[in-house]
Amino acid sequence: MTLHNATLVATQQIAPSVRLLTFAPESQVRFTAGQWINLRIPVENQEFVTRSYSIANAPRDDGHLEFAITQVQDGPGSTALHRLSLGDIIEHSHAQGFFTLEPVERPIVMVATGTGIAPLRAMLQALTREPLEVPVRVVLGVRSQPDLLFVDELRALEEQTQGLLQFVPTLSRPEPTWTGRSGYVQTHLDAVIGSVSEDPVSTDGGVADVYICGLQRMIREARDVLKNALGFERQRIHTERFD
Repeated sequence: MTLHNATLVATQQIAPSVRLLTFAPESQVRFTAGQWINLRIPVENQEFVTRSYSIANAPRDDGHLEFAITQVQDGPGSTALHRLSLGDIIEHSHAQGFFTLEPVERPIVMVATGTGIAPLRAMLQALTREPLEVPVRVVLGVRSQPDLLFVDELRALEEQTQGLLQFVPTLSRPEPTWTGRSGYVQTHLDAVIGSVSEDPVSTDGGVADVYICGLQRMIREARDVLKNALGFERQRIHTERFD
């Protein structure tokens, strides 16, 4: 595998355990919103580990790549990435993966837990460069309100699209003051699908294209709801797991 260098040019704490790292590659990386990259990460004792991370932004003029990194307890790769300083250099692969947008022909529902929002954020940036022509729903599930990611960006997109795009956060461990949705993302799919159409089933396998990113268990349960309860067929359900 051919590797290339990239320099860390920005870092931002966006949740208690999540940092957004921005790298400037030494050579242009060609990718499609939703794809991922391997990072070769220096850890202790001059050793390296390789981890795969979704690119959290759409292609842009400066060529920068953003990654939302959750620091995993006792995780050597994520811990090392959180400790990087501006100017540090890391090696990366070319972009890979098939979790990318299909032609926009119907409403879009995006479902994520935690940093599973990263490839969906990239897709949203690509989608909203032109005026939206279909309803979009973005369902993000986390434990508590401080864990919500990219809230300001998603709220800004709601305003930009005059509500055609709607952000639907849900907390599995809500604080007493929380007034939004609670529970796991898959429990809200029926209502969210209903918000883009009164009839959740269409003649081509589902009224919406659904993009799901998160842990395998969530994906399995969400797919079960879509297929068995709502009548969606496989071609309308697009998934990417990160465990």
